[in-house]
Amino acid sequence: MATKFSDLIIMLSSGINQRRMYFDSHPRVQDLGTNFSERMDEVLADKGETGFFFGILNGKFIRDGKYLIGPSIAGRNLIDFADRLRCGGFLFRQGVTPEEVMAFFRVAAELRDRQDSVQDSIALFQSEGIANIEVSPYFREGEETDASGIKLAPFDPGLITFDFSEDDPNGGMGKSVAQELQPLLPIFQSMYETVQTNNIHINMKQDVDVHKALGVGEELYEVSDQQTMDVMNLMRYPDYDSYTIGHSVRVSTLALTVGREMGWPEHLLSELAAAGLLHDIGKAKVPDEILYKPGKLTPEERKIAESHAALGGKILLAMGDVSPLIVAGAWGHHIRHDRAGGYPPMPEWAVKSPVTGLIQICDVFEALTAARPYKNPMPPRRAFEIILKDKGAFDPAPLTALIRAIGLYPPGSEVSLTDGTRGYVVAKGPDWEQPTVRVTRDPEGHPLAKEDQYVAKLHEEEDLAVADFLMVGLDPDATRDMEGGDLGTDPEAGDEWEEGLIGELDDILEESII
Repeated sequence: MATKFSDLIIMLSSGINQRRMYFDSHPRVQDLGTNFSERMDEVLADKGETGFFFGILNGKFIRDGKYLIGPSIAGRNLIDFADRLRCGGFLFRQGVTPEEVMAFFRVAAELRDRQDSVQDSIALFQSEGIANIEVSPYFREGEETDASGIKLAPFDPGLITFDFSEDDPNGGMGKSVAQELQPLLPIFQSMYETVQTNNIHINMKQDVDVHKALGVGEELYEVSDQQTMDVMNLMRYPDYDSYTIGHSVRVSTLALTVGREMGWPEHLLSELAAAGLLHDIGKAKVPDEILYKPGKLTPEERKIAESHAALGGKILLAMGDVSPLIVAGAWGHHIRHDRAGGYPPMPEWAVKSPVTGLIQICDVFEALTAARPYKNPMPPRRAFEIILKDKGAFDPAPLTALIRAIGLYPPGSEVSLTDGTRGYVVAKGPDWEQPTVRVTRDPEGHPLAKEDQYVAKLHEEEDLAVADFLMVGLDPDATRDMEGGDLGTDPEAGDEWEEGLIGELDDILEESII
């Protein structure tokens, strides 16, 4: 998938984290420095620009007058670095060298105290040999900002809109969705940062900060409501680190949503969210060359990769005061419901915790429907088809709750309708296949002005339905699995496979006992 400006911001954040764990000459730090330099030049050449500038305002990244939500979630450490520099953004000039980027990582990882002024920060960069990366003063409402000769248009911070699709500046997801997500953004940032920090702790042989994970889970529970907080379409995957960490954030969010739908006791919901955040903590012990291998794993490599579940359980058990629910989520989230497979091996006498099946379905659903460096996202309805074909693999109770909670088209999904219009799902409807959609494009594909956009409640529209699931900039019909093989879903099968899917969903909804 093509690199975008938002991807570059997440790469910078990842580089800071890697430098916190390692050192300048470590291969991962060097690779990130080189990759960022090369990819940035490619993006600038493609866009016809000579520099990459992004600002920071109110704890969020902005570019071209819009908030960048995905990078803002994943790049909290870069936002904090800008705060220590007392700056309002960064300018990366074309031709920035890998050495300069690695020096940027080093300064960000090692700087602890706030600078006295942005001028001191400029001097700091110069002393480190960073000539092609510049810091910008704070933005000021109604004033022009000049970053080394590049004029930045003045703007009113109150007019900045959320950038849900940098390829579709006129489409947007609608003011109501932006307003709902805005108070959740700091929570998502904290969740992302919690997973990042714990991975660093494991690599440095320190204890996992379970209390922080519990605190973030409690915050998420307190500020959220019965609607799913879908962030799957807001996160970018420019590198493997953001994939691994972003995955846990989404699994945590889905787990809380499913637990609520199942009627879990309130006092356990924050633990459930924490279990989602920590379910893959054992991956910090899996060698990088296996965890991030782009090709198919050998049998021995697969065995090592699969050890992450048992390793995660052992790491948490060793701490002594961790909730059994959280330990079970890490240890058992790859065990089949029918015990006919999965890992680690489970003794016949053992009793499965209900959290294992819940985390398992959230883990698999997220993996199928999210973008990866090696695959495009799968539409949720097709993901459910794949899941339902594997009889006995999943606990029907949390699977049913997931379907009921998000429907076939989760909030945030871009869809086309049968009249040719396009838009974004803003809420699931009373029928899981008939969501509420904000229409943002006319039948000819032209963007609608904000005042002309409208909300269509499909369960109230007799002649209007979802025609297809879309994803901005990605191929909605991609059917590659994690190893590059064909999942067997024929995008041309049309009504036949869809009717079969709906029939199976109806059966499982009727048979399941919540």
